[in-house]
Amino acid sequence: MSRTGLIAVTGALALTAAAAVLVVPSTAAAGHRERASATLRLADGRAVGTVSFRGDPWTVTEVRVSVRMPRQAPAPGFHGLHVHANDDPANGQGCTADPSAPPSTWFVSADGHLAEAGQEHGSHTGDLPPLLVTGAGRAYSVAITDRIAVRDVVGGAVVLHARADNLGNVPVGPGPQQYVPRSPMATSLTERTGNAGDRLACGVVQR
Repeated sequence: MSRTGLIAVTGALALTAAAAVLVVPSTAAAGHRERASATLRLADGRAVGTVSFRGDPWTVTEVRVSVRMPRQAPAPGFHGLHVHANDDPANGQGCTADPSAPPSTWFVSADGHLAEAGQEHGSHTGDLPPLLVTGAGRAYSVAITDRIAVRDVVGGAVVLHARADNLGNVPVGPGPQQYVPRSPMATSLTERTGNAGDRLACGVVQR
């Protein structure tokens, strides 16, 4: 490597190290973080992953997801992941599902996405980045968000969906990159859930 190339690499490493120092809180600050987590379970009760929330002194919340699914479910690829409100007793409490019932009935006790009035999917308070699951059923992700604080999700439920989340991307219209939906239901499902399908796994968030 040339001297110029070595200097460039060294400078890049130095900048990376400096950035790391800037974003990592001190030990004292980390000790005051709010923490909560949820254990994701399938309809039959098997634990398949964890979702943890940590709030730092700047009110940014770190979300870590670790999943190890059975090989037969779900299919490899992206899967919707959201925090659900879990606040309507009329629908039940917590994460309940009957594995012998149709998947469309699983975990409906968790209610809709955590959201403020007027928000559509993709901008819901509880919308999280889709989770990419490998062919071996494994997935891991880390995200940071200022949409939610840890206290906002405690008591809510994290739900992993059976299909990919389109994040509200339904470009309806006459343009070359737009389309006319086949039915109003397609748009409705997108506005509510990103058309992410059935609820595959669920876990109540606890401190």
